[in-house]
Amino acid sequence: MGAALTAADPAQDSLWLTRAVVAAVHKLNQPELLEHGRQLRLRKRAPGKNFMVDLVDLETGEILDELPPEAVMRMMAELETNREGEM
Repeated sequence: MGAALTAADPAQDSLWLTRAVVAAVHKLNQPELLEHGRQLRLRKRAPGKNFMVDLVDLETGEILDELPPEAVMRMMAELETNREGEM
């Protein structure tokens, strides 16, 4: 028989999500994808809590919206789907 199945490690899942969101934020911050003068930024929350992604007005520093990491990943998936459809 094969190796026993084990439950996923929450710490590994969290690390994977963090890395994926950092990469997505980097890609989504491209000028052709995000409105001029706006930027996505990661923000650490209280210890033990997940981080958030803020949409920031670069001129005023105001946080215009707060997005959970999952929303950023959905935005990235939609972008990739749209780009595949253009080919």
